[in-house]
Amino acid sequence: MLTRRISSLLLLAISLCLVSGQSYAYALLESSWPRPETHFYVSIIHDRHGSSSPSGVTWNAGFETAMALWQEDTVFRFTVFRNSYASPCKNGFTSDGKNGVAFLDEVCSFGFGSTTLATTINTTSVKAPGTTKESDIIFNEARDWDIYTGPQRGNAYDFVRIAVHELGHTIGLDHENNLQAIMRPVAGNIEVPQQDDINGVAVLYGRDDDGVSDDLDNCPDISNPGQENNDGDAEGDACDEDDDNDGMPDDYEIANGLKPLKAADAGRDPDGDKFTNLEEYQGGSDPNDPSSVPSRHFLPFIVPLLLDD
Repeated sequence: MLTRRISSLLLLAISLCLVSGQSYAYALLESSWPRPETHFYVSIIHDRHGSSSPSGVTWNAGFETAMALWQEDTVFRFTVFRNSYASPCKNGFTSDGKNGVAFLDEVCSFGFGSTTLATTINTTSVKAPGTTKESDIIFNEARDWDIYTGPQRGNAYDFVRIAVHELGHTIGLDHENNLQAIMRPVAGNIEVPQQDDINGVAVLYGRDDDGVSDDLDNCPDISNPGQENNDGDAEGDACDEDDDNDGMPDDYEIANGLKPLKAADAGRDPDGDKFTNLEEYQGGSDPNDPSSVPSRHFLPFIVPLLLDD
């Protein structure tokens, strides 16, 4: 059984109020992909303009540009099936597992709202709540469209920036009203994902492409999908310089024949010089050479000079 959620972008122009002191305020949908990736079947035709915009750039190329803008600063990746069409409305609202994109004059047998530019329909499975199974994008064919950069033109809407917004819904972002973001619910001059949008994707999928969101990832900058954490501290093994939390970095232990996953190594004395491995590390000596001892144990002995009265 499937459920579908519709997100629409409006053409209504309103002012954007910034929240003082707030660094991010991204909004998330109730579902996202199991991993930061999905696909689209892309063969976009406009009823009046055909395959190309009035500026001469094809709609297909514009849609791929929108995908690339998300891929520049986030881990999310799109696969493109070029010149291959998948209907966003196959059998009404029935999912076929293929993400489609199209210009249409209605939203799967329902009319567009009077101020709606485009709509994204995300499909999720009731058996796997919170998991997106399909995402389809429909652009309102009745509006005037072109592909351009710069301020929004009154006579035509830029297809690329609207596609960036709709792809944000595909990724799992909801509308953001408080900060500068491509995910604000009205079309405007913002053309690319802003930091707030990027932060939202990082919360959903992380920064390191291991499928674990940053708020749960014990190594947010290094891939560690299994979240292994031998010593149970705040850092996972993939990014922890001291996997057994014994005070000696893993690199040092490996270089000296010790075992970075055995904390007991810290208290051993393999060269028999009466100094433990940890003391040798702290004192800069060789734990495998009895003639090399921690330098801190050889401070000069100073005899005080006593002066006669």
